[in-house]
Amino acid sequence: MSSSTQDTRRAQGASSPIAEALDKNKQAAEEVKKAADDLAVVHAVLDTKLAKGTSDGDVARAVARTDKVEKRLTESAEKLDEVNETLERETRRQP
Repeated sequence: MSSSTQDTRRAQGASSPIAEALDKNKQAAEEVKKAADDLAVVHAVLDTKLAKGTSDGDVARAVARTDKVEKRLTESAEKLDEVNETLERETRRQP
């Protein structure tokens, strides 16, 4: 849990539904970012194998697929970050 979320919770004295949603969303964002990072590593390994002359069509398809999935995960993480920012603002506005 981030210190800003902890500060927000302390200021509220109790966990509100928005604060709980923010916590869960931040955890999901971190998991998506880690998955994107892991997939980027897999993509790099496959791409290197392909560049070394492996003419396996399955490897070429896997490289293309991992690149697309990694980009989608990165976009999802960015959207989650935007939602987190909105939730963070809303938790600060609550009495």
